[in-house]
Amino acid sequence: MELQDILSNTKMNERFKSGDSLEILNLSEEPFQYLYSDGNKVHLLNLESFEEIEMDKSKCEGGERSVNMLEDSMPISVSFLTTPENGRQPCIFKLPSSYTFTVESVVNRAGQAAKGTVYKTATLTNGSKLQVPEFVNEEDKIVVDIETMKYVKREL
Repeated sequence: MELQDILSNTKMNERFKSGDSLEILNLSEEPFQYLYSDGNKVHLLNLESFEEIEMDKSKCEGGERSVNMLEDSMPISVSFLTTPENGRQPCIFKLPSSYTFTVESVVNRAGQAAKGTVYKTATLTNGSKLQVPEFVNEEDKIVVDIETMKYVKREL
């Protein structure tokens, strides 16, 4: 059986016998809010207890591409692992599947006689760039699928 260490992300293969017993650990998710980044760390705030935690950017589910989509006050889900040796500690965090961003600027294309949807490059307020339909303008609010980095719809 292939096992993965949640804290270090290392994988290993293990064989178990029918008489072997395993310790069951508790992995729980809690809602947090993104505050700011400081070097290789992100700072998150629990809105219920106002506890602030610091996590490595490498602990982001979705990798560096997802980290680049972080925006002030974005809701974040943090998974906590509780073990008898180390107690309760944050192990991974993930962004929402989709989120509403504001378009900072767009690159308008020269007139084209194309069939179908014509796309142009938009820069979001967090600096990320993606392709959006031609009707999207500066200051528009758009919903983006963070996993695929694709435009979903315009927020009304």
